Amino acid sequence: MLSGQEEGAFGWVTVNYLDDRLKQGLETTGALDLGGASTQISFVPKNYNISESPSNSVTFRLYGNDYNLYTHSFLCYGKDQVLRLALAHQTKSGPGEIADPCFHPGYSESKNYSVLYDSPCVSDRKPQGAPVTFHHKGEGNFQQCQEVVKNVFNFTSCKYSRCSFNGVFQPPLHGQFGAFSAYYFVMNFLNLTDTSVPLATVKDKLAKHCATPWNQIIQQHPKINVKYLAEYCFSGAYILTLLTEGYNFTSESYSSIKFIKKIKGSDAGWTLGYMLNLTNMIPAEAPDSPPLPHAGYVSIVTVIALLIFTLFIIFLCRFRPSSSKQPQIV
Repeated sequence: MLSGQEEGAFGWVTVNYLDDRLKQGLETTGALDLGGASTQISFVPKNYNISESPSNSVTFRLYGNDYNLYTHSFLCYGKDQVLRLALAHQTKSGPGEIADPCFHPGYSESKNYSVLYDSPCVSDRKPQGAPVTFHHKGEGNFQQCQEVVKNVFNFTSCKYSRCSFNGVFQPPLHGQFGAFSAYYFVMNFLNLTDTSVPLATVKDKLAKHCATPWNQIIQQHPKINVKYLAEYCFSGAYILTLLTEGYNFTSESYSSIKFIKKIKGSDAGWTLGYMLNLTNMIPAEAPDSPPLPHAGYVSIVTVIALLIFTLFIIFLCRFRPSSSKQPQIV
């Protein structure tokens, strides 16, 4: 089984291999991967002091180029587990009902405490004496939802020169980034994959989605499973918070992110990068120039032969003896 760090690193390999950046020695693209249980960030920083946090460093030599990659995997920060963390924070006192700003107004479900806390990410947080179920009610307030989401992060603890969140070192962001997996699926559903749109406009659009009554959302998307449909408001708020306040993308650098599903017809993700590494499909050194094919040799030899023949003819014409008769001596 791959570690989270390996998933992040191989996701970076996939993105740059499919985009032909490794073979051509171009500036690489960072990789942002979001799953259900964890999330990864991987990129090549501009000035990277590996000694500050060696555990976040992976070195590759590909096609004759060295890459010092920063990568980190946050377990329990995939979109499904973060939802559990957020709900656990809201139910830590064991209430019978919660009014959740991250779910649409009109949303109303009875949920089981045991099911909510049935995960290693939250199992130790289950409140003592909580009832069997709680009433989960939606309010649809994006601004308040952002505050709920922020509660699952620690933005203050940092023993390094700079951090992302939860005390994890992260160097300054550099270059373009490809965001795939759940990043793409959530933002594509919300019609927010165009990062040339100002970040403030993205937040306004998401706020309108969250404020839309639940019955209208169901009517607008009858073919989507209601469980997933109900969570898009929360997932969108989480993605924006993770990117901007977690990874430190600003209003200006947000446009460096590209939400992607496929690259040249192939899925973005760590799987291809892992297989390429496993089979040594990417050489450490740049391959030598390919040998000239047989037809090429024949052409070159023919040209040289014709050139020699032509020079020989010119030589004969210029230096042959004169044909005029010499006077005879009697």
